[in-house]
Amino acid sequence: MGSARESRHQVLLVDLDGTVVDYAQTERLALHEIHRRFFRTGRAEFLRQFHAANEPLWAAYREHRITLSELRLERWARMGAQPRVASAFEDALGRNVTLFSEARAALRRLSRRFRLALVTDGIAHVQRAKLSRTRIGGFFEHVVIAPEVGLRKPDGELLHHALNLLEAKADDALMVGDSPVSDGGCAEAAGVDFCWVNRTGASPTPGIPVHRTVADLGTV
Repeated sequence: MGSARESRHQVLLVDLDGTVVDYAQTERLALHEIHRRFFRTGRAEFLRQFHAANEPLWAAYREHRITLSELRLERWARMGAQPRVASAFEDALGRNVTLFSEARAALRRLSRRFRLALVTDGIAHVQRAKLSRTRIGGFFEHVVIAPEVGLRKPDGELLHHALNLLEAKADDALMVGDSPVSDGGCAEAAGVDFCWVNRTGASPTPGIPVHRTVADLGTV
């Protein structure tokens, strides 16, 4: 579909992990460090156990069944690890943050044509560490980290909060993110168009309207 430069949108609300930050690589490097420091099981088994614990907890978080504080500790408790492993993992995520290869140039280009706000969920101090290490915060007029404002994806109110900061309307905005569930759901709830950054060629999620699909941030 057409690029953002051809659209009516004036504001881009941009997700962080999986959209700008290569979260899979960032997490992979952080988990490698944690496995080496704290675990004696084989790496493949360690990764299997982590993802088996982590992914259902994120689903529960999105559905308001647990808090972020509970999530960050429970995923490691289910693996028999001490609470200090949670802090070590979060520190490792910040140290190992990796941007997608096109992200910085794409943000520079987009920031010249649109008003940008970063809208991200996740553990606030981890997200702040990623922004500090990558030095991309300057591309955004506002940085909205969901738990800092008492919200979470896919709550539509999160995008309304960002739009209020920008003094912009939902009709003028495009949510740019990699997750149809959290980013697309957030956009739908807020009455904002959704641009799906579909890096893997995944099939659309039923019930989530997509205004535009792109292969990476460079083609927004």
